[in-house]
Amino acid sequence: MRKYISDEQIASVMTTRDFVESCDEAFRLYGLGKMVSPLRKEEVSREGEMDLFRLVMPGWWKGRFTGQKVIEERSDVKVGRLGSRTAVIELEDVRRGDRISFDAERITNMRTGAAGALGAKYLAKTPVRTAAILGTGRIAQALGRCIDVALAPETLRVTSRTPERRAAYRAEVGGDISCDLEVVADIEACIDGADAVFTSVPTPEPILFDVESHVHISVIGGDGRSTQLDPGLLTRRFVVPDHGEQVLKSGEFLALCQRDETPCWVKGEEDEILNIGHAALGLLEHLRGQGCIAYSSGLAIQDVHAAATIWRKIR
Repeated sequence: MRKYISDEQIASVMTTRDFVESCDEAFRLYGLGKMVSPLRKEEVSREGEMDLFRLVMPGWWKGRFTGQKVIEERSDVKVGRLGSRTAVIELEDVRRGDRISFDAERITNMRTGAAGALGAKYLAKTPVRTAAILGTGRIAQALGRCIDVALAPETLRVTSRTPERRAAYRAEVGGDISCDLEVVADIEACIDGADAVFTSVPTPEPILFDVESHVHISVIGGDGRSTQLDPGLLTRRFVVPDHGEQVLKSGEFLALCQRDETPCWVKGEEDEILNIGHAALGLLEHLRGQGCIAYSSGLAIQDVHAAATIWRKIR
Protein backbone atom coordinates (compact mmCIF):
# COMPACT_ATOMS: atom_id res chain seq x y z
CA MET A 1 0.00 0.00 0.00
CA ARG A 2 1.37 3.42 -0.96
CA LYS A 3 1.94 5.79 1.96
CA TYR A 4 1.24 9.53 1.77
CA ILE A 5 3.31 12.39 3.25
CA SER A 6 1.76 15.87 3.39
CA ASP A 7 3.40 19.29 3.13
CA GLU A 8 2.62 19.78 6.83
CA GLN A 9 4.57 16.63 7.75
CA ILE A 10 7.44 17.71 5.52
CA ALA A 11 7.61 21.11 7.20
CA SER A 12 7.72 19.43 10.60
CA VAL A 13 10.86 17.39 9.84
CA MET A 14 12.84 19.38 7.20
CA THR A 15 14.54 22.67 7.99
CA THR A 16 15.99 25.03 5.42
CA ARG A 17 19.44 23.68 6.27
CA ASP A 18 18.20 20.12 5.71
CA PHE A 19 17.04 21.08 2.21
CA VAL A 20 20.34 22.80 1.39
CA GLU A 21 22.35 19.80 2.60
CA SER A 22 20.08 17.37 0.71
CA CYS A 23 20.45 19.32 -2.54
CA ASP A 24 24.21 19.60 -2.05
CA GLU A 25 24.58 15.84 -1.64
CA ALA A 26 22.26 15.20 -4.59
CA PHE A 27 24.44 17.39 -6.82
CA ARG A 28 27.61 15.60 -5.66
CA LEU A 29 26.05 12.18 -6.29
CA TYR A 30 24.90 13.47 -9.69
CA GLY A 31 28.46 14.51 -10.48
CA LEU A 32 29.67 11.03 -9.49
CA GLY A 33 27.04 9.34 -11.66
CA LYS A 34 25.29 7.77 -8.65
CA MET A 35 22.11 9.78 -9.21
CA VAL A 36 20.56 10.07 -12.67
CA SER A 37 18.12 12.68 -13.97
CA PRO A 38 16.79 11.81 -17.46
CA LEU A 39 15.36 14.50 -19.69
CA ARG A 40 11.96 15.54 -18.41
CA LYS A 41 8.75 15.55 -20.43
CA GLU A 42 6.69 18.75 -20.65
CA GLU A 43 3.54 19.96 -22.38
CA VAL A 44 2.00 23.45 -22.61
CA SER A 45 -1.60 24.06 -23.65
CA ARG A 46 -4.04 26.97 -23.31
CA GLU A 47 -6.92 26.96 -20.83
CA GLY A 48 -8.94 30.18 -21.02
CA GLU A 49 -6.60 33.09 -20.24
CA MET A 50 -4.02 30.85 -18.61
CA ASP A 51 -1.36 28.43 -19.83
CA LEU A 52 -1.63 24.86 -18.55
CA PHE A 53 1.89 23.54 -18.02
CA ARG A 54 2.35 19.80 -17.34
CA LEU A 55 5.70 18.37 -16.37
CA VAL A 56 6.84 14.79 -15.69
CA MET A 57 10.32 14.47 -14.15
CA PRO A 58 11.84 11.00 -13.59
CA GLY A 59 14.96 10.38 -11.53
CA TRP A 60 16.71 7.70 -9.58
CA TRP A 61 19.36 7.04 -6.97
CA LYS A 62 21.13 3.93 -8.21
CA GLY A 63 20.43 0.88 -6.08
CA ARG A 64 18.41 2.88 -3.56
CA PHE A 65 15.44 4.89 -4.82
CA THR A 66 13.47 5.54 -7.98
CA GLY A 67 10.96 8.32 -8.36
CA GLN A 68 9.22 10.91 -10.45
CA LYS A 69 7.49 14.24 -9.97
CA VAL A 70 4.37 15.30 -11.84
CA ILE A 71 3.41 19.00 -11.90
CA GLU A 72 0.42 20.76 -13.40
CA GLU A 73 0.56 24.56 -13.24
CA ARG A 74 -1.69 27.33 -14.52
CA SER A 75 0.03 30.65 -15.18
CA ASP A 76 0.07 33.79 -17.29
CA VAL A 77 3.71 34.62 -18.00
CA LYS A 78 2.78 37.83 -19.85
CA VAL A 79 1.82 39.50 -16.57
CA GLY A 80 4.06 37.40 -14.31
CA ARG A 81 1.09 35.69 -12.62
CA LEU A 82 1.19 32.15 -11.26
CA GLY A 83 -2.16 30.50 -10.73
CA SER A 84 -2.97 27.10 -9.26
CA ARG A 85 -0.40 24.34 -9.11
CA THR A 86 -0.64 20.68 -8.19
CA ALA A 87 2.46 18.60 -7.70
CA VAL A 88 3.19 15.13 -6.38
CA ILE A 89 6.40 13.15 -5.93
CA GLU A 90 6.23 9.36 -6.11
CA LEU A 91 9.13 7.51 -4.47
CA GLU A 92 10.02 3.84 -4.26
CA ASP A 93 12.63 2.47 -1.87
CA VAL A 94 14.04 -0.37 -3.97
CA ARG A 95 15.72 -2.07 -1.00
CA ARG A 96 12.78 -1.99 1.42
CA GLY A 97 9.96 -2.05 -1.09
CA ASP A 98 8.30 1.06 0.41
CA ARG A 99 6.22 3.17 -1.97
CA ILE A 100 5.44 6.71 -0.86
CA SER A 101 3.67 9.74 -2.33
CA PHE A 102 4.61 13.24 -1.20
CA ASP A 103 3.00 16.61 -1.58
CA ALA A 104 5.56 18.34 -3.79
CA GLU A 105 4.90 22.04 -3.23
CA ARG A 106 7.26 22.55 -0.29
CA ILE A 107 9.91 20.18 -1.63
CA THR A 108 9.86 21.88 -5.04
CA ASN A 109 10.12 25.39 -3.63
CA MET A 110 12.87 24.61 -1.15
CA ARG A 111 15.05 22.40 -3.33
CA THR A 112 14.79 25.03 -6.10
CA GLY A 113 15.87 27.76 -3.73
CA ALA A 114 18.69 25.53 -2.51
CA ALA A 115 19.90 24.98 -6.09
CA GLY A 116 20.18 28.71 -6.74
CA ALA A 117 22.05 29.29 -3.49
CA LEU A 118 24.41 26.37 -4.09
CA GLY A 119 25.25 27.61 -7.59
CA ALA A 120 26.70 30.69 -5.89
CA LYS A 121 28.35 28.63 -3.16
CA TYR A 122 30.21 26.59 -5.78
CA LEU A 123 31.12 29.41 -8.17
CA ALA A 124 30.89 32.89 -6.62
CA LYS A 125 33.82 34.81 -5.23
CA THR A 126 33.74 34.50 -1.46
CA PRO A 127 32.56 35.90 0.81
CA VAL A 128 29.20 36.89 -0.66
CA ARG A 129 28.45 39.93 1.47
CA THR A 130 25.48 41.21 -0.54
CA ALA A 131 23.08 38.90 -2.37
CA ALA A 132 20.42 40.34 -4.71
CA ILE A 133 17.20 38.55 -5.63
CA LEU A 134 15.02 39.64 -8.56
CA GLY A 135 11.55 38.35 -7.73
CA THR A 136 9.44 37.92 -4.60
CA GLY A 137 7.29 34.85 -5.33
CA ARG A 138 7.35 31.39 -3.79
CA ILE A 139 10.70 30.41 -5.26
CA ALA A 140 12.26 33.78 -4.41
CA GLN A 141 11.12 33.32 -0.82
CA ALA A 142 12.78 29.91 -0.69
CA LEU A 143 15.87 31.42 -2.34
CA GLY A 144 16.13 34.02 0.40
CA ARG A 145 15.98 31.42 3.15
CA CYS A 146 18.48 29.12 1.41
CA ILE A 147 20.92 31.95 0.58
CA ASP A 148 20.89 32.94 4.25
CA VAL A 149 21.86 29.38 5.25
CA ALA A 150 24.26 28.48 2.42
CA LEU A 151 26.10 31.80 1.98
CA ALA A 152 25.54 33.71 5.24
CA PRO A 153 25.58 37.14 3.54
CA GLU A 154 25.54 40.36 5.51
CA THR A 155 22.70 41.74 3.36
CA LEU A 156 19.94 40.23 1.27
CA ARG A 157 18.46 42.75 -1.18
CA VAL A 158 15.18 42.01 -2.97
CA THR A 159 12.96 43.67 -5.58
CA SER A 160 9.86 42.95 -7.66
CA ARG A 161 7.22 44.73 -9.72
CA THR A 162 4.86 46.07 -7.03
CA PRO A 163 5.09 47.54 -3.52
CA GLU A 164 2.51 44.99 -2.35
CA ARG A 165 4.65 42.04 -3.41
CA ARG A 166 7.74 43.57 -1.85
CA ALA A 167 5.91 44.15 1.42
CA ALA A 168 4.59 40.59 1.36
CA TYR A 169 8.15 39.29 0.92
CA ARG A 170 9.37 41.22 3.93
CA ALA A 171 6.48 39.93 6.03
CA GLU A 172 6.98 36.32 4.88
CA VAL A 173 10.78 36.02 4.93
CA GLY A 174 12.14 38.80 7.13
CA GLY A 175 11.64 36.96 10.40
CA ASP A 176 13.19 33.73 9.11
CA ILE A 177 16.65 34.96 8.14
CA SER A 178 19.63 36.18 10.14
CA CYS A 179 21.04 38.64 7.58
CA ASP A 180 19.75 42.17 6.97
CA LEU A 181 16.87 42.34 4.49
CA GLU A 182 16.61 45.34 2.16
CA VAL A 183 13.52 45.61 -0.04
CA VAL A 184 14.07 48.07 -2.90
CA ALA A 185 11.92 49.49 -5.69
CA ASP A 186 13.91 48.68 -8.84
CA ILE A 187 16.42 46.29 -10.36
CA GLU A 188 19.24 48.84 -10.63
CA ALA A 189 19.14 49.56 -6.90
CA CYS A 190 18.87 45.85 -6.16
CA ILE A 191 21.97 44.71 -8.06
CA ASP A 192 24.14 47.74 -7.24
CA GLY A 193 27.22 46.47 -5.39
CA ALA A 194 25.91 42.90 -5.14
CA ASP A 195 28.37 39.99 -5.11
CA ALA A 196 25.80 37.54 -6.49
CA VAL A 197 22.49 38.05 -8.33
CA PHE A 198 19.64 35.54 -8.31
CA THR A 199 16.70 35.69 -10.74
CA SER A 200 13.33 34.03 -10.25
CA VAL A 201 10.80 35.98 -12.31
CA PRO A 202 8.30 34.56 -14.84
CA THR A 203 8.76 37.18 -17.56
CA PRO A 204 8.59 37.02 -21.37
CA GLU A 205 11.13 39.85 -21.71
CA PRO A 206 14.66 40.04 -20.22
CA ILE A 207 15.04 41.91 -16.95
CA LEU A 208 18.80 41.45 -16.38
CA PHE A 209 21.13 42.76 -19.05
CA ASP A 210 24.49 42.84 -17.32
CA VAL A 211 26.33 43.18 -14.03
CA GLU A 212 30.00 43.66 -13.22
CA SER A 213 32.18 40.92 -14.67
CA HIS A 214 33.04 39.28 -11.32
CA VAL A 215 29.43 39.07 -10.10
CA HIS A 216 27.94 35.59 -10.02
CA ILE A 217 24.47 34.99 -11.54
CA SER A 218 22.13 32.15 -10.52
CA VAL A 219 19.04 31.73 -12.70
CA ILE A 220 15.95 29.73 -11.80
CA GLY A 221 14.58 29.01 -15.26
CA GLY A 222 13.53 26.03 -17.31
CA ASP A 223 10.44 27.47 -19.00
CA GLY A 224 10.35 28.26 -22.71
CA ARG A 225 7.81 31.04 -22.10
CA SER A 226 10.11 32.99 -19.79
CA THR A 227 13.32 34.89 -20.60
CA GLN A 228 14.95 36.53 -17.59
CA LEU A 229 18.43 37.25 -18.98
CA ASP A 230 19.57 39.13 -22.03
CA PRO A 231 20.46 36.06 -24.14
CA GLY A 232 23.78 37.71 -25.00
CA LEU A 233 24.88 37.16 -21.42
CA LEU A 234 25.06 33.44 -22.21
CA THR A 235 27.77 34.13 -24.79
CA ARG A 236 29.78 36.54 -22.65
CA ARG A 237 29.98 34.49 -19.46
CA PHE A 238 30.71 30.86 -18.64
CA VAL A 239 27.43 28.94 -18.30
CA VAL A 240 27.14 26.03 -15.86
CA PRO A 241 23.75 24.28 -16.32
CA ASP A 242 22.14 21.69 -14.12
CA HIS A 243 21.31 19.66 -17.27
CA GLY A 244 23.04 20.61 -20.52
CA GLU A 245 20.19 19.41 -22.75
CA GLN A 246 17.24 20.34 -20.57
CA VAL A 247 18.15 24.03 -20.22
CA LEU A 248 17.99 24.42 -24.01
CA LYS A 249 14.20 24.57 -23.70
CA SER A 250 14.42 27.71 -21.56
CA GLY A 251 13.59 31.08 -23.10
CA GLU A 252 17.13 32.51 -23.08
CA PHE A 253 18.55 29.48 -24.87
CA LEU A 254 15.73 29.38 -27.42
CA ALA A 255 16.39 33.04 -28.23
CA LEU A 256 20.10 32.35 -28.60
CA CYS A 257 19.37 29.44 -30.93
CA GLN A 258 17.29 31.75 -33.14
CA ARG A 259 20.35 33.96 -33.44
CA ASP A 260 22.39 30.88 -34.38
CA GLU A 261 24.68 31.53 -31.41
CA THR A 262 26.06 29.10 -28.84
CA PRO A 263 26.28 29.50 -25.06
CA CYS A 264 29.73 29.75 -23.51
CA TRP A 265 29.72 26.24 -22.07
CA VAL A 266 32.44 24.91 -19.81
CA LYS A 267 33.77 21.77 -21.51
CA GLY A 268 35.58 18.69 -20.22
CA GLU A 269 38.46 16.75 -21.77
CA GLU A 270 36.05 14.83 -24.01
CA ASP A 271 34.19 17.99 -25.06
CA GLU A 272 31.28 17.23 -22.71
CA ILE A 273 29.38 20.09 -21.10
CA LEU A 274 30.31 20.35 -17.43
CA ASN A 275 27.36 20.92 -15.10
CA ILE A 276 26.37 21.67 -11.52
CA GLY A 277 27.39 18.17 -10.47
CA HIS A 278 30.97 18.88 -11.52
CA ALA A 279 30.82 22.20 -9.68
CA ALA A 280 29.58 20.44 -6.53
CA LEU A 281 32.61 18.15 -6.67
CA GLY A 282 34.94 21.16 -6.77
CA LEU A 283 36.03 20.56 -10.36
CA LEU A 284 35.23 24.14 -11.45
CA GLU A 285 37.15 26.01 -8.74
CA HIS A 286 39.25 27.67 -11.44
CA LEU A 287 36.10 29.57 -12.49
CA ARG A 288 35.28 30.90 -9.03
CA GLY A 289 34.77 34.67 -9.07
CA GLN A 290 34.67 34.91 -12.88
CA GLY A 291 30.99 35.82 -13.07
CA CYS A 292 29.64 32.43 -14.11
CA ILE A 293 25.95 31.83 -14.78
CA ALA A 294 24.61 28.84 -12.87
CA TYR A 295 21.42 27.98 -14.76
CA SER A 296 18.90 25.76 -13.00
CA SER A 297 16.05 24.10 -14.88
CA GLY A 298 15.26 21.70 -12.02
CA LEU A 299 16.40 18.10 -11.60
CA ALA A 300 14.29 15.18 -10.38
CA ILE A 301 17.27 13.93 -8.37
CA GLN A 302 16.77 16.91 -6.07
CA ASP A 303 13.19 15.76 -5.44
CA VAL A 304 14.22 12.13 -5.02
CA HIS A 305 16.98 12.94 -2.54
CA ALA A 306 14.79 15.32 -0.52
CA ALA A 307 11.91 12.83 -0.47
CA ALA A 308 14.27 10.03 0.60
CA THR A 309 15.64 12.22 3.39
CA ILE A 310 12.12 13.06 4.57
CA TRP A 311 11.06 9.41 4.48
CA ARG A 312 14.11 8.38 6.53
CA LYS A 313 13.29 11.04 9.15
CA ILE A 314 9.61 10.06 9.33
CA ARG A 315 10.26 6.33 9.27
